Amino acid sequence: MSQKLTFKACLFDLDGTLVDTIGDIVYAMNAALAQVGIAPIDSQTCMRFVGRGLHNALKGALVEFGSQVDAASMQDLVEVLLHTYREHPYERSGVYPGIESLLQNSVASGLAVGVLSNKEDSLVKVIVRKKFPNIPFAMVQGACEGVPLKPDPATALDFARSLDLNPSEVLFVGDSEVDAQTAIAAGMPYALVTWGFRPRAELAGSGYNPLYDTVADLEKGVMV
Repeated sequence: MSQKLTFKACLFDLDGTLVDTIGDIVYAMNAALAQVGIAPIDSQTCMRFVGRGLHNALKGALVEFGSQVDAASMQDLVEVLLHTYREHPYERSGVYPGIESLLQNSVASGLAVGVLSNKEDSLVKVIVRKKFPNIPFAMVQGACEGVPLKPDPATALDFARSLDLNPSEVLFVGDSEVDAQTAIAAGMPYALVTWGFRPRAELAGSGYNPLYDTVADLEKGVMV
């Protein structure tokens, strides 16, 4: 590790950062949208809705396609989405090239690593166990009752406290403005990657920096 770096842990977003999960999200979303007669959406369309939890992703899709549902119907649609996703959580998902090595190198260098996602907690844990069976994550946390979603910094701060670290010693790595906002609120340095669910132009236009286009760029610029 370079002596110029002061962080001692890395907290990673999951979807669009470590794992390309959009295929399974699209499959589950389309199962729910079909219930109200909405034609299947593709990956690029679905990417516009993700980042703030599956419930909010579904709400965004319904609004975009002009489908108005009452609270009870919305809950039914969420259940269809979650049931489908729980049945097929990772079949269409893959780890981004270079990520496994990045995580292994981080752990080998003495960094603690964690995962923080707005996806349902049980799904996050299943996907991480399946895709990274040999990485000793210090924390894997998704959405569950009583745990605020990103960009609320509470869980990111809990991660730092659990390691007895100052937030400034934890690097937050994600692929969206939500991740940057979480890091800023927590007082953590951050790096945004452009291989995920947000177009590079959108991230650049948001004013959040630095941006990294490849895992090699991230490892060279921040991790080593």
